[in-house]
Amino acid sequence: MKTLVMILGLFRLTGYATDPLLDSAQVHAIVGEPSRIDHAPPANGQLKVVSWNIAQGARYERVRDALKALDADVYLLQEVDMDVRRSDYRKVAKDLADDLGLNWVFAGEFQEIGQSRRNIPALTGQAVLSRYPIHNAFALSFENQARLRWNLDPFQPRRGGRMALRAESGGVLVYNAHIESAKDDRFRHKQVDEVLFDRVDSDRANLPVVFAGDFNTGNVPDKSPIVRCLIDEGFVDALGALDAGRRTSVNHPQPLDWIFISNMAPHEGRVIEVPKASDHFPLEAAVTIGAPPIGFAAYKRRPHVSVGAALALPGRAAEQDPPLPR
Repeated sequence: MKTLVMILGLFRLTGYATDPLLDSAQVHAIVGEPSRIDHAPPANGQLKVVSWNIAQGARYERVRDALKALDADVYLLQEVDMDVRRSDYRKVAKDLADDLGLNWVFAGEFQEIGQSRRNIPALTGQAVLSRYPIHNAFALSFENQARLRWNLDPFQPRRGGRMALRAESGGVLVYNAHIESAKDDRFRHKQVDEVLFDRVDSDRANLPVVFAGDFNTGNVPDKSPIVRCLIDEGFVDALGALDAGRRTSVNHPQPLDWIFISNMAPHEGRVIEVPKASDHFPLEAAVTIGAPPIGFAAYKRRPHVSVGAALALPGRAAEQDPPLPR
């Protein structure tokens, strides 16, 4: 099996001769339909946010059904494919937005070499889906990159680099980040610092902020320099008190995925175990805009729950675990 994977990876190298040659600006270009649905932001300031690494959206129907059942206001999605062979050449963000009736924007992180067709570049990146108009979308490309790891990998050839998709929707500023997996936490800390530096711009410094995504944290929470840094900067973990037992992915006991907030109050949060959709689980958080931040002791993190309890997907009986407040 490993030999087959290696052969298929090497076959992708032919894409350097056949695929369109995109520069960084083209890879990170914003596309979407940010304001086709014109709902006003919630008058009570309550917002439900979901962050999820959907593993390219290759298991599209499972991802779509889970997102629909979660019924969030804003979805921050990582590893989202557009015109890539492995996900059936879907425009995953657009298809999800169409199926869920939402606004959407997408920006690529990488051009996936050898995964395109008909001279259409294959991209994977981040997407924001929202029931409210999306404004000022921008791909914040990190200066700190694992360039040798991705640009010279013969089995996963790519162009581009890690980035955070920044946008405004529903009255909040969001950073949807996919922090580097191929380096250590010291390196990842540098990419997080770039987001924090961007956030202190005078136009953004006082806005309610959601900073979420797949952070690839390599340590248990109380030892993670990324987590400590964000808390020192006034961010709050929207899922509750730090807990080493919070598994957010299939293959890692420590949490890789996070929803941090600033200038707003968290209420409840949880990890939802959705089987056979991705190697990561969605994170869900209820927050209130305009309310003062509160400490961990003032709200309770709901337990990690199974998809049957949380979503009542077809064929699974719902248990007593009502949805988070809107």
